[in-house]
Amino acid sequence: MANTSKEQLVKVIDFWLKSAESGQLFSRALTDRVDIKSKEVVDIVGPRRSGKSSVMKLLVQKVKDDGRWLYVNFEDPFFVENNYPQVIEELVETYTQYFGGSPKFLFFDEIQSIKNWETAVRKLRDSEHFKIFITGSSSKLLSSELSTLLSGRHLSYQLLPLSFSEYLSFHNVEVADKKDMVIKSDALSKHFSEYLKIGGFPEAVLSDNLELLKQYYNDIVQKDIVARYDVRDKDMLEKMGVFLFSNSAKTLSVVALSRIYNLSRQTAVNYIEYFKDAFLLFDLPQFSYSLKTTQKAFKKMYAVDTGMANAVSMSFSEDRGRMLENAVFLHLKRVGGDLYYYKGKSGEVDFVIRRADGGLGLIQVCWGLNDAKTKEREVASLTIAMKDLRVTDAAIVTFDESGELQLPEGKIQILSVFAFIHTTI
Repeated sequence: MANTSKEQLVKVIDFWLKSAESGQLFSRALTDRVDIKSKEVVDIVGPRRSGKSSVMKLLVQKVKDDGRWLYVNFEDPFFVENNYPQVIEELVETYTQYFGGSPKFLFFDEIQSIKNWETAVRKLRDSEHFKIFITGSSSKLLSSELSTLLSGRHLSYQLLPLSFSEYLSFHNVEVADKKDMVIKSDALSKHFSEYLKIGGFPEAVLSDNLELLKQYYNDIVQKDIVARYDVRDKDMLEKMGVFLFSNSAKTLSVVALSRIYNLSRQTAVNYIEYFKDAFLLFDLPQFSYSLKTTQKAFKKMYAVDTGMANAVSMSFSEDRGRMLENAVFLHLKRVGGDLYYYKGKSGEVDFVIRRADGGLGLIQVCWGLNDAKTKEREVASLTIAMKDLRVTDAAIVTFDESGELQLPEGKIQILSVFAFIHTTI
């Protein structure tokens, strides 16, 4: 390594060490879940701008009294020209030489920016001298692919934009208990309406700027899809993205999509996978006891953020029910566990949850039940699914209604969305 390069590395390290200790940090729930004591590599993945760098800095605060630490964000312009796996080792060597000794903790932000980074990280991990934390904006970091590369020894965490609880904390609103929820119900309704509109990307929440979300979307499409997969027909990809966001919380036919855009079925499949890999979209399979049926059935698509869907789509914000359903999906995604939708011969239920004990839970989402026909339809769909799947407890999540229905098939709870979120955290 040339002296100029080493001098540049010193400057890069110094810049990011200072960056890690500067600026205001808002707490995120994930930081309490991350295992900072195990020897395994910790990887935190999620969409750009969802707060991964802030989580890394919060983790720095948790460990910095236990030893030296190195923090680097690989989206630094220096790494455009210096993009090779050995640069990761060179950073550690340069830190050791110039900053007072070997680091105990390594924090590598947006690691996928470095080609073949896995070889360097595995080598550093195998030396057993470091506790390593990495972040990335590709779902492949969560996949079996990474387990293979790191010999299975890593702990994966997913960071999505702010949950509603985190959104409230960003606005200094505290909900201590059920009594607090009742007392503050009007304020919570107002906040949740805003949360549906602006979503949970931290900077957008703090600035209340929907236009910022369009920039985020374009940035993710360019960096994490077009550049990463060398997509030639960028216009077609962008049109499909708008279509997918406009149809969040709806079932998706790949064949219909390929016809609309005059693409081969495989290209349409690839494009959808790219959006999923960049954490812009998630899919939800249909529930069936038959694996073959689950694999063949249409999937439902959900946006990573209701605010981004509002900013990008043509129609999403006009359908409050779908916005609410998307928000409930994201909450259930954060909670974790196996999640599906149910489709019978004469009814559909938005979510089927398979619990750890093998039992099933059913959740229907509806903006409100004041309209008699709407209530009849939603209850009928749930009743059919309860009979079919032999479930005796189900829920209808609404914007702000509550109650209980006792039916021959079992009990249906009606919950406001913020009551549901606080009871299932």
